[in-house]
Amino acid sequence: MYSNKLRLLVCLTLICLLAGFTSTALAAPSLQWYTDQVYYDNLGRLIIDGYFYNSGTRIIKWVNWLEMNIYVRQHSTRWWLQESATFRDLNVTLYPGESIRWKFRIHNVDYAYFDYWDVKWRVNYQYQ
Repeated sequence: MYSNKLRLLVCLTLICLLAGFTSTALAAPSLQWYTDQVYYDNLGRLIIDGYFYNSGTRIIKWVNWLEMNIYVRQHSTRWWLQESATFRDLNVTLYPGESIRWKFRIHNVDYAYFDYWDVKWRVNYQYQ
């Protein structure tokens, strides 16, 4: 009789713990950056065109900083780091499932012909 009560207590405790962990995981913030295009404009600035997407379940209220490393390469060459930049204090507010287009401009960049690009990024943001 006591073993059945103990089993029931253990099962209820595990269910409560799993429900708590699941609700915490479901209420997670997650901000993504997707790059659509990298190119030079007429003024010689390096343009990184893309969008932010809130793939989490919390409201994103502000981007404190976004670091980008832009790698490029030509046909039959290796990747090289063309430029690094940090953008600060971006007024981005996104509800879960929303996205917003954004264009970053980097000034004073040496022009380099490239066929392919790859943008690595890290972000720090505030959420509600």
